[in-house]
Amino acid sequence: MKLLKPLLAAAGLALLTAACGSAATPSAHSGAAATPIPRPVLNETADAALGPILTDAQGRTLYRFLPEKDGKVHCTGQCAGIWLPLLVKGTTTPTHDVALSGSVGTVARPDGTTQATYYEWPLYTYSGDKKGGETSGQGVAGMWFAQTATAPVDGDNDNDGTPAPTPVAAQPPPQPQAQQPPAPQQQPTPVPVPGFNDGDADNRGGPNDGDGNR
Repeated sequence: MKLLKPLLAAAGLALLTAACGSAATPSAHSGAAATPIPRPVLNETADAALGPILTDAQGRTLYRFLPEKDGKVHCTGQCAGIWLPLLVKGTTTPTHDVALSGSVGTVARPDGTTQATYYEWPLYTYSGDKKGGETSGQGVAGMWFAQTATAPVDGDNDNDGTPAPTPVAAQPPPQPQAQQPPAPQQQPTPVPVPGFNDGDADNRGGPNDGDGNR
């Protein structure tokens, strides 16, 4: 078990490194450090294949990295030399020239720099994009995607624009049915017995019971 944990950790690191750079060896800017911008400007550009996507002030496509869904930065070191973080100076919040539906903010990187975010996704440009308007980083390793104005929210912020699900009202328990009283039993109608008066003691029309009357 002690040996298994380091192996799993190494495998996870290798997978993350591959996602960051193995599918991209472009490298006009590979290894170059991103330069903090006093106040980055986010724009929205219509791409023929992807629709409206976010770009920086130079028109370069901005990307998000799926493992950073939790709002924490994972693309560092060699990865950050290929996927250049959109850095800001201090805690300056990026601005935008167009109305954006998502929240714009920043996140602290492990090296102490500050990176621009959209819907809490840290934003990157791709060193493989040679000029503005290119989207060659789209889908790299199945983890890098151009950031859109309506991108899925990070999920780490309760106020990130996701509508809360409508609670389903609990149904009241069924009311117990009232017990109906049993129907009254009908008494049988007595059959009238015809009366006799034959003058003897039994008054039944039978044989003489000794009183002389028949």
